[in-house]
Amino acid sequence: MQKLTKAQEDIMHFVWELGECTVGDLRSAIEARDGKKPAHSTVSTLILALDDRGFVTHRKYGRTFVYTPAVSREEYGRQSLGQLIKKFFRGSPSLAVSQLVEHDNLSLEELNSLVRKLEEE
Repeated sequence: MQKLTKAQEDIMHFVWELGECTVGDLRSAIEARDGKKPAHSTVSTLILALDDRGFVTHRKYGRTFVYTPAVSREEYGRQSLGQLIKKFFRGSPSLAVSQLVEHDNLSLEELNSLVRKLEEE
């Protein structure tokens, strides 16, 4: 799976939230968040790139297209996390977790929860 640009990732978060959406739906969602409606051509270009890359699928509905996620948020997150661990932590998940614990980004309770989950698997 390919890595998305920041702008494409931003659009994908809206697609995941909305489930099914048109370019107009995306523009309205962005306007609700940012207070400013982006240009139709900008959103259209981004969603077409996501479609070309296999992150969304589309179906024709009248004169417009309705887009749905083809890749789940969880699947993309797992892949992105794997790339992050490989790139910055020499492929070592334990080194990544160690950094989270060391810098207080992961509490003891969260760490214990992870250990229990690993023991269950």
